[in-house]
Amino acid sequence: MRLFLFLLLIPFISSGQIRIDKAGDGWDLKIDSALTVIKQTDPQKFQLLDSVCQEVSFWISNFSSNELVGNTGRIYVSTKDVKLGINNLACVLIHESLHLYLLRKGVQMTHTEEEDYCYRYELEFIEKLTNPEPWLKENAIKHIQ
Repeated sequence: MRLFLFLLLIPFISSGQIRIDKAGDGWDLKIDSALTVIKQTDPQKFQLLDSVCQEVSFWISNFSSNELVGNTGRIYVSTKDVKLGINNLACVLIHESLHLYLLRKGVQMTHTEEEDYCYRYELEFIEKLTNPEPWLKENAIKHIQ
């Protein structure tokens, strides 16, 4: 009986596992490290990320992006962003997770308003990092209208 109750409760006590595609030279491990940074730096932002993103994938591009297909949120990390370090990857995941959240909630904004909102959210995260690269904060501020 106890085992039966435990099995029924598993969906409520375990969090969703974000699947990371294998690509590049240990890129999946870099994303895993970025997830750890997020979890340790801002557990609330990690919870939002975990609730909206089921997969992280990679693509050849100068910018990262996201996609919501049905109920599956996917973040596409650009090859350029992978090369810029773990803190940058954490910022990308934070930024794109808010886009996915807004998509899922059906929030209507102009592209400029949404980017501004996501960069402000990202900046909140950057300010909590213990040793952020100065250019991370500069980049976020530059994109805030």
